[in-house]
Amino acid sequence: MKPHIVLITTDQMRADLMGCAGNPIIQTPHLDILSRRGIRFEQAYSATPICIPARASIMTGLEGHCMGITTYVEGFKLPTETTLPQTLGDAGYETRLVGKMHVYPERCHYGFDSMLLCEEGRLFGAKTAEKRGYDDYELWLAEQGYPGQAFAHGIANNEYAMSPWHLPDHLHPTEWIADQSCKTIKRRDWTRPLFLWASFTAPHPPLTPLMRDLYLYERDEMPKPVSGDWVERHSIYDQRTIERYCGEILTDKQADLAYRGFYASITQVDRAINRIIGTLREAGILDNTWIIFTSDHGDNMGDHKLWFKANFTRGACQIPLIIVPPTKSPIRDESWVSGRTTRSPVGLQDIMPTCLAIAGIAEVDGLDGRSLLPLVAEPEEASVRHCLLGEFGHSGQRTLMVTDGQWKYIWYEEDGHELLFDLYTDSLEMHDLTNLNEEQLQQWRDELARMLSARESDPAVQNGQLISRGTKRLLNVKEKADLVQDFNPRGIH
Repeated sequence: MKPHIVLITTDQMRADLMGCAGNPIIQTPHLDILSRRGIRFEQAYSATPICIPARASIMTGLEGHCMGITTYVEGFKLPTETTLPQTLGDAGYETRLVGKMHVYPERCHYGFDSMLLCEEGRLFGAKTAEKRGYDDYELWLAEQGYPGQAFAHGIANNEYAMSPWHLPDHLHPTEWIADQSCKTIKRRDWTRPLFLWASFTAPHPPLTPLMRDLYLYERDEMPKPVSGDWVERHSIYDQRTIERYCGEILTDKQADLAYRGFYASITQVDRAINRIIGTLREAGILDNTWIIFTSDHGDNMGDHKLWFKANFTRGACQIPLIIVPPTKSPIRDESWVSGRTTRSPVGLQDIMPTCLAIAGIAEVDGLDGRSLLPLVAEPEEASVRHCLLGEFGHSGQRTLMVTDGQWKYIWYEEDGHELLFDLYTDSLEMHDLTNLNEEQLQQWRDELARMLSARESDPAVQNGQLISRGTKRLLNVKEKADLVQDFNPRGIH
């Protein structure tokens, strides 16, 4: 039988929130074991770092520009029928989804045989005249005697306040997603290979972890957000993000609590992942199952005064990625060594072609992504691309990033602001080199212009040069006041 594939994703988890990534405080023992059993990708990126386009890239193998979505667009429909689950299903796979999809229409399967959805309290059909109810988790919660109580904790789903989970532990969304994923494995069609996407909503706010996981960090001093030497020279776009998400007024106490919420939420997910792996073992299929772990994007978590995602500083766009081949895989020959890392730049658009290669499906024409199996086989030698392009925002207001794994160049279309980092010597992106290394700066300007020029028409390039829409400036008091928001709270329904 063809190998099984289990794709496990978190939401809004940055790359350094794992022990195996060098974090000395966070407790992720089971992700750390996966890293030791497989290959960890140190330069994995969300090329359009916000939920809807990032997840669309996983589903289609396409970059945001090719799908026609480079920002958050509710109601966006996938522009192709050639999706990851559809292609695997056509090749004989049973395809199941448990957790968050964030696609539209919300109940469109896009090739999945079944979907059990947990969509963070969103009312289905809200973008139409027809209200179509809530997700499967909310329906189940009502059956347990707690109708409409998922958000009774009072924490909004885009804010950075933290409060412990308010209902019995087993009713937490993370527990439900893990339980349903395990049941899906037990109920699988034994005659077909299984593709399961276990899609956790954590650690995306609301930050409502279990008390049992908060206790683990009771005596720990949380890390403090970092600030680079460029923090007083933000682009107009990042100035808006700072104002929207309280980047300059969040207190040290509030930041500390947010960090504890993130850490405890991820520890809960880590334990849930081990339940899934244990169920694969109990079912007798672990030795023929590929495991892929990643996240749709990260979170700045206060670095450089920034919270939220949707830009290209490391916290927002650098994501965890671990691929573990099963013991029966031909890759695991006598010379293959697990536990290694690769610095080759990769992205979420590579998930689909990687899964198709695992399944032995011929390469699909027109995909932007590349199979990562060469990197799994030879992580220190192979490369799948020279550099990776990131793009976020509406035309005229985009943030663009290009990186080869060592150098990262960020350019803001709206005001021409630039950042340049040497990731080999400055992984925290503390030192902007735009005024210190003119040769590298011009090289990366030219590389970005070349990549954009390859398109049929991109307004950011004229005669091979990057062209901004405006000049650098500071937000005025009125503009700052107009950006204050309530973070999309949800109540009892």
